[in-house]
Amino acid sequence: MVVSRVPRVVQEVISQAAVRLTKPQRGQLAVILTALLLGVGAKLKHLPGAVKSSRHRTSVGRFLSQSEWDEDGLLEGAVQRLLKSLRLTRREVIHLVIDDTRIVKRGRKMDDVSKLWDHTHQQFAHGHTVVTAALLVRGITLPWRFVVWQAKPWAGTAYRKPTEIAAELIRDFTPPRGVPVRVLFDAYYLCPTVTKACDARGFTWCSVATKNRRLIRTGRGHSGLLKRLGPGVLKHRGRKVRMKRDRGGRWMRIATVDGRLKSIGSVRIVFSKRPRDPWRTLLAVATNDTGRSARQIIEIYERRWSIEVLFKELRGLGLGQYQMLRRNGIHRHLVLVGLAHLTLTRQALARLDAPARKQNRIPLPRCQERLADLRQSIRHDHIQALTHRIRHEPTRNQLRQALLTL
Repeated sequence: MVVSRVPRVVQEVISQAAVRLTKPQRGQLAVILTALLLGVGAKLKHLPGAVKSSRHRTSVGRFLSQSEWDEDGLLEGAVQRLLKSLRLTRREVIHLVIDDTRIVKRGRKMDDVSKLWDHTHQQFAHGHTVVTAALLVRGITLPWRFVVWQAKPWAGTAYRKPTEIAAELIRDFTPPRGVPVRVLFDAYYLCPTVTKACDARGFTWCSVATKNRRLIRTGRGHSGLLKRLGPGVLKHRGRKVRMKRDRGGRWMRIATVDGRLKSIGSVRIVFSKRPRDPWRTLLAVATNDTGRSARQIIEIYERRWSIEVLFKELRGLGLGQYQMLRRNGIHRHLVLVGLAHLTLTRQALARLDAPARKQNRIPLPRCQERLADLRQSIRHDHIQALTHRIRHEPTRNQLRQALLTL
């Protein structure tokens, strides 16, 4: 679909970022966002064709690679405005979810390309590793920041591990005043670098612990590996609970034990396993919020899955379809895909009434439904603009209905 003008919802997002961009930059940003939302694709040769009479692809490429503008500030500003509109209270919690995703690329001349393990095809490939931070608020996932990891050959003396990038993201996040923050991450990020960053900001954290970690139990003084400690704790101290799911529920056996992990500090470990599953599926969830019950800790950690769903939705909007060679252009493409996702969320929230927006879990449609609804709205506005000049009202209405049914 090619539209004659930028959709209204995109214009609203661009207008809020007007203070950060020049007029030509706002025009380029509007074209790219419209192309991503219409499903035109993320290739440079396709982006300018989304809006009629738009600029050449070289102009779009120059905007992404060479133009001076703060892409991180643009995305974070949009997130902060959305959080402000939700009017969070001190009783609510913002979940800062950190994880990385891998984007396989065939181009070897791109900046920051390194060898990585492709989980989809179970083989080594070349591509980018993107450390991502997202916010989970009232059941809504908001992409907050993207950082492309650089291997040592690219970074040189400025090399940083993904865990150091995660710690920097935690230090940089500024929540609304008085609203507590809980950080969620997987076992790879459970290290002193990340946990100390959480402690310095006063954030609680929750993560999976690998089974080869050694726990010093509180009150007993002796230590043991989690893989050896877990079966006994579940057998003698575990209880069977039914965990809520989107469809019904699932029975699990859970048990807690308190202690200290080396270089991390005091933690509460929750062992969990489905009753009939083998012992190798035993899961150990660690948190520094030792006042929580076992059931609460499991429910909290399960919210980390929201970032996996976010990655799937972002890929549907063109997350890995970039063709930029330079580091700056690659990073800006990722940010604009996140901004397109925020645009869909913003439109869905605008259609809800005040009571629905205040629920603990806001009933938003799925991303594909939001995207289809937006495209239908854009198509309707486009048809309205095409038939507006027809003076004869019966003819105008008849043509409009015929176009809408196509």
